[in-house]
Amino acid sequence: MSDPVPKVPEINSGETSMWRVLDRYRELELQLAIFGQHLSARLGMRPIDLQCFNLVHRHDAVTTGELARMLALPPATTTGIIDRLVQQGWVVRERSETDRRTVVVRVAPTRLPELFSQLAPLGEELGAGLSGLDDATLETIAGFLDHAAEATRRATGSQE
Repeated sequence: MSDPVPKVPEINSGETSMWRVLDRYRELELQLAIFGQHLSARLGMRPIDLQCFNLVHRHDAVTTGELARMLALPPATTTGIIDRLVQQGWVVRERSETDRRTVVVRVAPTRLPELFSQLAPLGEELGAGLSGLDDATLETIAGFLDHAAEATRRATGSQE
């Protein structure tokens, strides 16, 4: 006997406030995926390479194993991604300052202006959209985005 099919919440229709937020989240998720594909192509890398680079940038210095857990990928696959990023000059491998036996991956600052020039127009537009909101509203938005990120991490098995 097969397991019963889990009940999936109906999020494809409705006009409640919750439905509208979930619908907008789905649209944002889609647009971020498309943006990531276009941005990575403009930078000459694969989308997964851009995701890995973003994690290195967020965490300053990380090991290959830590990146593999954050990306929910095998360490060998993660090593290949890091190899490409090193070859293209996006990251460097260095000895850890706290444990010289450990090798960490860090952002190579020479390519950051190229990345930032690609991100600046979107950042300015997002900033303009947030500038008129009060602090309480911004905190509510930040709280939901934190929850959405954590729920997504759990769904993918990522351990960021």
